[in-house]
Amino acid sequence: MNVYRDFSSSGPYCGMHSTVTLGTFDGVHIGHRHILQRVVEHARKTGEKAVVVTFDRHPAAVLNPEASPGMLTTQAEKMELFAEAGIDSTFILTFTKQIAQMSADRFMKDYFIDCLGMACFIVGYDHGFGKDRKASTKELREYSRKLNFCLEIVKPVVRGGTIVKSTTIRVLIQEGKVRSASTLLGRDYSLRGKVIHGLGMGKKIGIQTANLLLEDPEKILPLAGVYSGWVEFDGKRLSALIAIGPRPTFGETEEAIEVHIPGYTGDLYDQKLHIGFSDRLREIIKFDSPESLVEQIKRDIEITKKINHKYADKKEKKQQWPLRKS
Repeated sequence: MNVYRDFSSSGPYCGMHSTVTLGTFDGVHIGHRHILQRVVEHARKTGEKAVVVTFDRHPAAVLNPEASPGMLTTQAEKMELFAEAGIDSTFILTFTKQIAQMSADRFMKDYFIDCLGMACFIVGYDHGFGKDRKASTKELREYSRKLNFCLEIVKPVVRGGTIVKSTTIRVLIQEGKVRSASTLLGRDYSLRGKVIHGLGMGKKIGIQTANLLLEDPEKILPLAGVYSGWVEFDGKRLSALIAIGPRPTFGETEEAIEVHIPGYTGDLYDQKLHIGFSDRLREIIKFDSPESLVEQIKRDIEITKKINHKYADKKEKKQQWPLRKS
């Protein structure tokens, strides 16, 4: 997949013929994937390029920074997921207040029609863009007639009676409901970071842990607690127990992200880890003694092994493509 940063209306990439979708696509959840699938299908059918236009940040970070939501996916993660979906080219637009003030029809003509040669525009049911997000479904139909491009409005994807939306997924993760969030994401919620030196408490109690410094602090953290999950490094994916929050048993109030890999004894300092969350096991609590904590961690490890084994079996049977609306 080609990635073009600092997308403008007069770049060297102009002159193609394309099927285009536009959005922030935070999370690249199963609703987003359904839109991407339709873009790819249409482009393959017509011989055009399948194109995503996205932003370098969430628009709220520019328009209303105090209300800007945390991120579900970094830009690098989004690029990986777009490529996985079969997108040919992604254009990253630097979102500014000047861009936000452009009318939708001018934006579409300058960027999509004149530059990208857009023949078809495919977006979600709740899409709105241009100044004050005024270009809703009705206006888009008018623009499609005026500027002579086909328009497809994709219906919402529903899971368990819930419309799949980034906002909903953020709430679920912040409430610790990572299993429900993974159903809407189409994969486990995950974080990346580097292993740093901690206080050495794990080594003292015989439970070795890796302390993680987040790669991107803007990504939202699950609710404080102990989670079953997995860790990837050196091309391996291993079962893991993940704790987010303080360590009250040792009098520590500072929040930390600790990862224990059952059976692993190697040195992970400075290693980059990718961790994913399968389920929330319990809250962070203060134990009467380190020995009581160790006994609980041993129970947590056994539960994690069972959960991850059962969850892995289910995921092997699941097909991510094609997606169906329900």
